[in-house]
Amino acid sequence: MNFFIVDAFTNEPFKGNPAGVVLLDKEIPKKLKQNIAKEIGFSETSFVLKKGKEFFIEYFTPVSEIDLCGHATIATFYVLHHLKLLESKKVLLHTKAGKLNIYISEEKIFMEQAQPKLGETIEKEKISKVLNISVDDFDTLPVQKAFTGLWDLIVPVKSKKILLNINPDLEYMKRFNDVASFHVFTLDESNGLCNTRNFAPLYGINEEAATGTANGALFYYLYKHNIVKKDKVYKIIQGESLNRKSEIFVTFDGKIKVGGTAKIIFKGQLLDF
Repeated sequence: MNFFIVDAFTNEPFKGNPAGVVLLDKEIPKKLKQNIAKEIGFSETSFVLKKGKEFFIEYFTPVSEIDLCGHATIATFYVLHHLKLLESKKVLLHTKAGKLNIYISEEKIFMEQAQPKLGETIEKEKISKVLNISVDDFDTLPVQKAFTGLWDLIVPVKSKKILLNINPDLEYMKRFNDVASFHVFTLDESNGLCNTRNFAPLYGINEEAATGTANGALFYYLYKHNIVKKDKVYKIIQGESLNRKSEIFVTFDGKIKVGGTAKIIFKGQLLDF
């Protein structure tokens, strides 16, 4: 089995969000996938198997399987495109979050996300204790759950300075076990739509440098709150707090689509077990 280390949502090495990508030539047990993901050690490792013209993918963090991962999907299809293993510019992908279309261009890979929806709002006083910030540090938009394959908690803050100085209580954050992550953002960003940070300690990820699913959820939230327009592509910046700047491109045309480019860093081979 060939495997790759890929930096997603960047065209620079050692920027963006690293993912492991394993190209399967046959199915292997889930326990083995989990052990491989733990050994590789990145926030997510994807395992992709081609059946006919369609692709089946599973995602594992170092501690558990998850239904969907944006940056690992971008990384996977960048590898497949680079190896010329794709027969068309539109590919059907099977995930635990449902069937999704992948769109390939020379510059970027875009992934369609699950049908978006918004959930309940959460009192800012409650969230301020988790993020160790003042209630006055929040933007006027609500703290609200949003979904494009995973439920994320979307948290608006007033400024980039506040965002980059957040030092959350990660153990307290784990008690919110009905969301995959806290996705904190500010519209105070001159080089894109917004700047974001993502915390997912429940899945063994203290912070991620780029999060495709959560930024898709954020984009739908912004669309429903009349901040962005339909059928226009926007750039979201993430990862500056980790010195791994990422650029995530998002649009909504009835479906949320998240995209970007990637950079292959290493290639190797996993031995048979």
